[in-house]
Amino acid sequence: MKKASTRLLKITFFLTFILGAFILLYTFLYNGIKIQQLKIAGVEIEEFYLRLDKKLILEIQTLNLSHLQTSKSTSNDIKQQIQYVKNIHLLLQYFQKIEIRNIIFNNYQANLSYDGKHFLVNLPQIYAKLNMAQKASQITIDFEDIYLKEYGIYYRGSSQYNLIKQTFNSNGKLNFLNRQSYKILASLDLNLKGDFKKVIINGSSDTFKNINFLLPLLPPFKNQLLKEWIFNNYQITSAQIKEFSLTLPLDSKNLIKDSLDSLYVVGEIRDAKVTFQKGLSPILSPNVKLIFQNNTLEFHPNQPTYEHINLQGSQVAITNIFQIPTLEIFIQTRSTLDDTISNLLKSYHISLPIKAPKTQIDANLALKFNLKNDTIVYNKGIFKAQDAQILFNALEFDSKNLLVNMENHLIEISTQNTSYKDLLLADFNFILDTNNKTINGDLLAHSLILDHNSPEILTIQNQLLPFEVNFSNVSQISFDFPTINLEGNLQENSSFKIKNLSSLLPFSKILQDYQISNGEIQITTKDFKEFLGDFLLYSNQQILHDKNHKPIESMQLNFHYTPNEISLSSNDSTFKFHKNNETRQLELTNLIIALDNIQTNTNSNVNSPLLIIGKNSPLEFKNHTILSDSFSFSFVNDELKATLKHKNGQAQIYKKGDYITLDAKEFGDTFVNALANKNIVTQGRFSINANTNPKGALIGKLGILNTNINQLSILQNLMAFIDTIPSLLTFKTPGFNNQGYYLEEGNIIFGYNQDFLAIENLDFKGSSIDIQGKGIISLKNQNIDFYAQLITAKSLSGIINKIPLVNYILLGKEGKISTGFSITGDLKNPTITTKTAQDILLSPFNILKRVITSPFEIFN
Repeated sequence: MKKASTRLLKITFFLTFILGAFILLYTFLYNGIKIQQLKIAGVEIEEFYLRLDKKLILEIQTLNLSHLQTSKSTSNDIKQQIQYVKNIHLLLQYFQKIEIRNIIFNNYQANLSYDGKHFLVNLPQIYAKLNMAQKASQITIDFEDIYLKEYGIYYRGSSQYNLIKQTFNSNGKLNFLNRQSYKILASLDLNLKGDFKKVIINGSSDTFKNINFLLPLLPPFKNQLLKEWIFNNYQITSAQIKEFSLTLPLDSKNLIKDSLDSLYVVGEIRDAKVTFQKGLSPILSPNVKLIFQNNTLEFHPNQPTYEHINLQGSQVAITNIFQIPTLEIFIQTRSTLDDTISNLLKSYHISLPIKAPKTQIDANLALKFNLKNDTIVYNKGIFKAQDAQILFNALEFDSKNLLVNMENHLIEISTQNTSYKDLLLADFNFILDTNNKTINGDLLAHSLILDHNSPEILTIQNQLLPFEVNFSNVSQISFDFPTINLEGNLQENSSFKIKNLSSLLPFSKILQDYQISNGEIQITTKDFKEFLGDFLLYSNQQILHDKNHKPIESMQLNFHYTPNEISLSSNDSTFKFHKNNETRQLELTNLIIALDNIQTNTNSNVNSPLLIIGKNSPLEFKNHTILSDSFSFSFVNDELKATLKHKNGQAQIYKKGDYITLDAKEFGDTFVNALANKNIVTQGRFSINANTNPKGALIGKLGILNTNINQLSILQNLMAFIDTIPSLLTFKTPGFNNQGYYLEEGNIIFGYNQDFLAIENLDFKGSSIDIQGKGIISLKNQNIDFYAQLITAKSLSGIINKIPLVNYILLGKEGKISTGFSITGDLKNPTITTKTAQDILLSPFNILKRVITSPFEIFN
């Protein structure tokens, strides 16, 4: 009993003490506790006042925390933070009011108040007004006002935390304000939910004018190019964030990186003007969709245009924003490849060697631009066109199909059925190296014709021609076609050179016809309309000979070409050729022309008139020389008109088809002897007139005046025959002897074709002897079958009885003495025999008299 009473006494005493302490504390609190100044653990308090009404009321004038020792390490554990909130909420349940008017910490001041419902904090950087409530297992925090003063961010919202599930959900609105006028610049609707491991943030925004309100929130930009692309390189009328999401992995060791990797934003801007490079026109789009994901900001413009060029399908992206930012541009368009597009590409250091200002080209171009060091790191493009007109330097090509593949510094160009004027039709395949400024490839020449009016000059068909181009010097672009030895330079005064002309022999009929074996050609032009050149030609030709009758083996020619005319001339002016749209003219001086070696041109495409003029240029034909002081040959279609002059002699020739007319007058002995290749006449005048009859034979008359005939094999053999018969020596008189036959006048009527020369009538009147005859000469075997009469004057008839062989002598009706001869055999050494009267009557010439009278009948 004693022990129990002692224990009860102790309990009663303890309870009485506690109750007394409580009553004493309550009495103090009820009356209020005022402390003017208090210092506890480095915390200085001034005008401390605590009293009890329904709940505790705390008022502090100044709370100085400047000397408070705090740990440098802070916990980011959300669970612990929530526990702090729970403890604070539990503590606040005992307070009716809390007011701390002045809080001093680290050189800034703040105030704090709580009215039993609302908790208000006013710091130099943050103003917050919130309300905390707990119902069952859920804590609710209503953020009535939270304002980050330095950044102009204002937030209102509500959050719920489930104590059992340990999850939270928060909804609110975040406004970005102008810090001077407090005008709303942009508003975001936010939703946060998660647990202690992961927080997911979702939201959207109202429309706003720009994103410059974000600039104060971000650290200073070290990369100014990135800053310009995010804030300065565009203009808009409005923008809106359609949705965004962000996941915070709270248990991650790299929270910021993993959070940014999860950031996803879909936005939209309207009436955008985006400037890719300074100095370029902006790209316009009425609507641009923005997507941010995987550290990449993508721009998807709708109906974008660049200087009225449609860029629908084009995109822009900034990748690796938080590491090495890269600008990626994808341009898709169908437009002409003119200066506008060229300048756009040049701004990114891309130079295409071609333009197509009149052709719609499908273009797909991808660019990667390093925003850290302002360099192009990658580009790839595809350009396609059909029926394209292409400009390469100053040259214009037409192409059925064009394909350009570009990747970094290599540009591959393929074309099909590409033509240049009417000169070239080919397929091109080549690679352009923009680093080394070179082009390597080949062209398949379907047709390369230098001049359609003269295709024989150069025609290349179905040949693969490799080529190289170097444009490292923009003012002087060089090229080389090694298989045909063609090289050149495209510059202000462009030049072309063929080092070995033999490589073109398979493609040039004119080189083959004139047996050009080799040579060099150099050509220059300023405008690709007018060309000047020098030709050095080596030839095996047999047409043009020098004065020593040797074929000319080489010739230096000057060349001049315009779209309307071509001219070629030798340095010594012996050779001149000129051609225009209407005529062709060739002038030859002091040259010998071998007519035997000229091939008739059967090219039906060459129908322009041709005029050949010769000065002091003899003609050679079948080992016969036709002397000429001057001549001219005019060819018009199949019609030939020719004139030839030598001293006083003039000849005119007309030929059309198989019809020929020849009229030659007043030619001298020099001309005849040169034609005969020996001195057969001395002095004299010669003429001929002939034309072709309907059956193709040339019928004509040869006239001779006052000449002495010598070194004629027939005449020499006749004199030898007379010498063998003493009675015939009477015919050997002055003017008719071994020194020759002086002819006062002679006429020969003849008929000629390619097989025979038929003499209908030969009538020579000499100073003492006349000769008359007729016969046939075979041109194929050079045989003669001819009958002739030698006739003396009447004064010689008295000696007729002195001639032993009377049967060989006949008296003419006019009283003249004559004798008949037969000339047969080889034309170079004919046989001479006399004929009796009976033989004469039976002579084949007498039998054929009617035939020979009309020589053309021979050729039936």
